[in-house]
Amino acid sequence: MALSHCWVDGVELTAVPADDRGLNYADGAFETLWCEQGVIECLPLHRERLGRALQVLRFAQPLEVAYRMFSAAEAHLATITHCGSARLTVTRGSGPRGYSPPSKTSPRYVLSTTPLSVDPALPARCGFAAVSWAEQPQLAGMKLLARTEQVLAAQEAMERGWDDAIMLDGGGLVVSSSRGNIFIFKQGKFVTPALSRCGIAGTRRQLLMATVLPELGFEVIERAISPEEVASAEGLLISNALRGAQPVISLNERAYDLNAMPVSRIQTALRECAASCAG
Repeated sequence: MALSHCWVDGVELTAVPADDRGLNYADGAFETLWCEQGVIECLPLHRERLGRALQVLRFAQPLEVAYRMFSAAEAHLATITHCGSARLTVTRGSGPRGYSPPSKTSPRYVLSTTPLSVDPALPARCGFAAVSWAEQPQLAGMKLLARTEQVLAAQEAMERGWDDAIMLDGGGLVVSSSRGNIFIFKQGKFVTPALSRCGIAGTRRQLLMATVLPELGFEVIERAISPEEVASAEGLLISNALRGAQPVISLNERAYDLNAMPVSRIQTALRECAASCAG
């Protein structure tokens, strides 16, 4: 699907310079956003995570850069009163060949928008991916540009006829799906994988853990989860900014009872919480 709009440093373009370090070395980070009438939902959480990512990448004045880029994004999205998804990518900008960044850089942003092409309420069919997450504690939780493992997992899901793929780490523990965080429902509690060594800490994961699920009366536990525990759970949710909380109907040969957990209540509460955490 073609992009509705795309800005590169404020100019409507669809390409970046060939010497961009994000293109050549994945030297940057990005945020996937959901917008209603030009307003970015969960903006403070996205902006904070982008700032942390740029800090990990040792950008000069990372928090200031994150604020500046989001201010520009807000202005563009408000101008077109965008409804749907958007992606804000921030790279270190142009630079000479070589891994070492130049001493002086000018960070670049790319903001693209598109309508959502799938129904977030549809339950997902999943399987376990063959590719695993590469462990790097220093980068864990961040949404950096290098997403090779997720690309391969998503490709496998497509080839196998799944909607998504559940991904493990090198030690065989569950981390996430190819496109979101996961929560298993077991004995009246929700459990989500700890992300201290790899994975992306999503904004909707943060809302579910800190606000939504506790306010609905559920205890949320963050710890290591095995594939066997996921397969034997009563229910499974995938969360991300575009789909909210998406139930999983099957995992390989395992079928889940969608009535085992209050999916509609969780989805509604998450939407309301995300909408209130805007701007």
